[in-house]
Amino acid sequence: MTDMVTSEGRARRYLRRALSIPLGLAVAPLMLVLSPLVFPLFLLADLITARRRLPMTRLGAMAVAFAVHEWVAVTLFLRASLASREHRFDLLRQAMGTWAGSLLVWAGRILGARIDWGDFDSMPSGHPLVIARHASNVDAVIPATLFARYLERPAHHVLKNELRWAPSMDLFGPPLGNYFVTRDKNTEAELRQLERLTSLVRPEGSLVIFPEGTFATAETRRRVRASLERRGESEAVALTDELRNLLPPKPAGVLTLLNARSDITPVVLAHRGLDNVAHFKGIWSSIPLRDPIVVRWWETAPPPVDKSARVRWLQDEWRRADRWISSSDLCPPELSN
Repeated sequence: MTDMVTSEGRARRYLRRALSIPLGLAVAPLMLVLSPLVFPLFLLADLITARRRLPMTRLGAMAVAFAVHEWVAVTLFLRASLASREHRFDLLRQAMGTWAGSLLVWAGRILGARIDWGDFDSMPSGHPLVIARHASNVDAVIPATLFARYLERPAHHVLKNELRWAPSMDLFGPPLGNYFVTRDKNTEAELRQLERLTSLVRPEGSLVIFPEGTFATAETRRRVRASLERRGESEAVALTDELRNLLPPKPAGVLTLLNARSDITPVVLAHRGLDNVAHFKGIWSSIPLRDPIVVRWWETAPPPVDKSARVRWLQDEWRRADRWISSSDLCPPELSN
């Protein structure tokens, strides 16, 4: 399976990779060479300013770990790509799970990120449509780790196109059936590509989408609210004011995926513990993370047939997720309410 769904031309893809892959791979050796010079300065700065949490040192170490993982990703990708066509997809999925899981392990060692996954058996069989929270760069690999490493099931992600500049995401994405959304392009064309994606889902494959589109910070909340007001979307404006942890979900992508197949089971995937790390200032003040990152998922209420009713259904499910995030409950909402 190669480049199943893409709106990008081959020439543009090769041109970007001619830049992004060499640059991405050059970062790690440069960082490793400079580390003996730079890290003593980071540590000294942390100690002089009485920061016992060592935020500068930890962030520098995590940057090095991520850069090294780009090499890991390329190596795993090349090894899996040499397999026969029959086994290539499964090996690529396993390689993606190894890469994503290793990133989370190092995030735990350096930043204190410990994940409480909950009950793996509670993920529905068949084709879940996973409507996931996106609060930081850390949680971007949570669904990939969950499906590829722990559930050992295919997952097809809808991701923003900017991520293709990371060699790891660019190389693994198309062969694993991920779709990169170009948000400033024609929306109808993008939605048609999402429809096509649903027809190519692997057996027991899931679809993963992040309907907020970006991190929920005070600034993005103001920007989203102003945009909704200009478009006269009063219900979405009210929802923006009501939500405490999330941005209002953009319905187009979710409803397109939901409408395209009758055998999809909608599932909300939410987490708490990364609420203050959407921007650099929050990361700086929060690390090392003291509380575990609690990840839970649950089946939604059955979606209605009518389009406008489906929009309200999605908003109601997002309200439920927002309330759970604000709580201290370890059980998914349908088990505790």
